[in-house]
Amino acid sequence: MRATVGKRAWLPKRTIVGLGNLKLRETRVTLPLTALRAFDLVARHGSFTRAAAELNVTRPAVSKQIRLLEASLGCQLVIRGRSNELLTETGRNLAAGLQQGFDLIGTSYQFAGEFGGDDKSLRILVDRDFASSWLAKRIGGFLIENPGATLEIIAERNGNLRLEENFSFRIFYGPEGSFASDQLDETALCDWIDLPLCTPDYAAANMVGGKLDHRVRFLIDRNYDPREDWFLHSGVTDPDQETQVSKFDDTSMCLSAALSGSGITIGDSFMALDAIRSGRLIAPFKIGLQSAERYAICRAMRQPPTRVEKEFRKWLLREIESYQLRVTEIMEEKSVTILPRLK
Repeated sequence: MRATVGKRAWLPKRTIVGLGNLKLRETRVTLPLTALRAFDLVARHGSFTRAAAELNVTRPAVSKQIRLLEASLGCQLVIRGRSNELLTETGRNLAAGLQQGFDLIGTSYQFAGEFGGDDKSLRILVDRDFASSWLAKRIGGFLIENPGATLEIIAERNGNLRLEENFSFRIFYGPEGSFASDQLDETALCDWIDLPLCTPDYAAANMVGGKLDHRVRFLIDRNYDPREDWFLHSGVTDPDQETQVSKFDDTSMCLSAALSGSGITIGDSFMALDAIRSGRLIAPFKIGLQSAERYAICRAMRQPPTRVEKEFRKWLLREIESYQLRVTEIMEEKSVTILPRLK
């Protein structure tokens, strides 16, 4: 792209450090930016020809800009030679200041492109369980990696998409394709492992000969109840009507009740991994079942993703992949067999 000749910029009066007793004008100075940029490149390259090549203009065009600048300042800046151009003392002083100035402008321009406007803002609508039991513990890592980002996380009942509002992402669970539409793009994040969990003391008091006692109490998420599927796939006898059932609004509440010794829940490996690893919750049957549903991240298709949205999505996928590897390791450590779900 060719440089435009003759454009000027208004620069407000300011204090300049290091100029001794130089008196600054009380009025704004009009700067010949095209000529100054041409001179800056001549000073950097020591050549009119190389400066012209970088500006994508002819050598005479650069030479003309330097002559105009010298005429404007009333002094010689460049000693012209056959093979290269040398700077006068005044030229060297001007070149030093211009190099710092143009470098600063370049840095500021790049920063504005990366973090300008709303590009650094994220607003994420998240399933309550996912937000409280997993995302909140890890989001600090994203903010450390992206110090210019601002973040708002709104926890919501699963599946309440709030389509009338503007969110960078929505993260919920459901069957494959549950959230894809002409408004939302859906990307799978992960599935999880369903397995019965309870405290060691509860298992000791309510397991007889490797079977559940009729007094056992199940702690169930009313929005996601995989009990029937788990018993069907595992081959374990389902006590069915003989058991007591307490229902909760989300999985994290079921896990909290199980940790208090209130009963046995079909736990979500994605939420319960820390409790399983530490031994606070155990899998009395050592059998897990791949979930029928999965977590997905959705983004409105109204406009292309911003830079920080791309960074968040990349970070989230990386964190989940790492976490899933950890799930596999811990299941192996606890001798839990993972069963595939029958189609």
